Amino acid sequence: MAKKSGVNDNDKLMGVLAYLGILVIIPIAAGGKSKFVKYHANQGLVNLLFAIVIAVATTILAFIPYLGFILIFAWLIYLVPTIFAILGIINVVNGEEKPLPLIGGITLIK
Repeated sequence: MAKKSGVNDNDKLMGVLAYLGILVIIPIAAGGKSKFVKYHANQGLVNLLFAIVIAVATTILAFIPYLGFILIFAWLIYLVPTIFAILGIINVVNGEEKPLPLIGGITLIK
């Protein structure tokens, strides 16, 4: 269930940064005590790690004979974390704490 709250512009900026790849470090380091920023920093970090896992897995598959042809469609797989990031940014702009599909239940930052 999405949780909506009154969020200031600074928290929204930090929330957006959380979904921009390695820039997730900024809200993690500077997020302060804002639950909103921590929530989106967690979602962004999980999404970044998900993208890294996809990259490593497709790289390994590229070296396996007869499975390498699957990588013709790898660009579709890479779209998933991008779509998740877009969904996360939309949630931030709307001031919502809504989990990302598939990976939203994972908590790394408390």
